[in-house]
Amino acid sequence: MKRIYPAALLVVTLAFAPAPFAKERVERPLTAETRTLFDDQAAAIRQQMQPGGHYEFVSTAERAEVEQNLDRIAAALAQHPDVTTFSDADKAALLQAQENVNAVLTRNDGRRLICQRERSTGSHLGKDKCQTFAERERARRSSESEVRRLQMKAPTSSGLPNAADLRRGGGN
Repeated sequence: MKRIYPAALLVVTLAFAPAPFAKERVERPLTAETRTLFDDQAAAIRQQMQPGGHYEFVSTAERAEVEQNLDRIAAALAQHPDVTTFSDADKAALLQAQENVNAVLTRNDGRRLICQRERSTGSHLGKDKCQTFAERERARRSSESEVRRLQMKAPTSSGLPNAADLRRGGGN
């Protein structure tokens, strides 16, 4: 009887304890397994890369890379009905193209949460500040445009005309 109690306690503890080695679920935007599933996912990805979508901050070069990889996947799936009929080389090429698309989209996902530890002036205590990638990117773009606006408006210290004066025809 004494041996059953510790064993039962161990089983109950393990059953209710959080799994320390459980992997975090990572969302994959693209999992091309059949042609119809791929077509739906590719259309959704293209839509989400438009302004206001989850992947709106994908650069022009990365957008071209995503489109090129989507075309490769479409061509591979056009030759085979599904992934089970692929040769090993075709399967490797498909997975490589799929991972390239997923890497670009995951890196530029506007819903991705980014946390930084910041310390206020005069304090040694830090505070976590978390923002989504979209919030950070919008703030960065806003500050860049404001700096450009102020540079166009401010007079130069050298006495030379600034860009706004030159456009108006002044400065002579």
